[in-house]
Amino acid sequence: MDLSSEAISPDVADTAPLTRREIADLLPGVPGWSLDDGRLSARFACTGFSGAVTFFQEIAAFAARENHIPEISIRMGQLVDVSWYTYTIGGLSRNDFIMAARLSEWLRCRQGGTL
Repeated sequence: MDLSSEAISPDVADTAPLTRREIADLLPGVPGWSLDDGRLSARFACTGFSGAVTFFQEIAAFAARENHIPEISIRMGQLVDVSWYTYTIGGLSRNDFIMAARLSEWLRCRQGGTL
């Protein structure tokens, strides 16, 4: 099953973080994302600072709808970094991978099929 079509688990607080093996198995399902300091991360280039701010806000609204919030930052005025991590379990959950896949799918649709 495609990760982007999976349902978000509403409560993962009582689950264990994904193992290294589980992470390695899920990572190919989210092309363009990588592990960075224990987080599932990607960087997106925008056109200027205002484009980065708009993109930041769109990602924030997208994540808020699912109640699974990433770390988002703007670097060098036009690069937007997004990192997924589940703080309640102190590591990565399947929800992080689902949200990365959904964000990638949303971006493909938004950009006419290219990421």
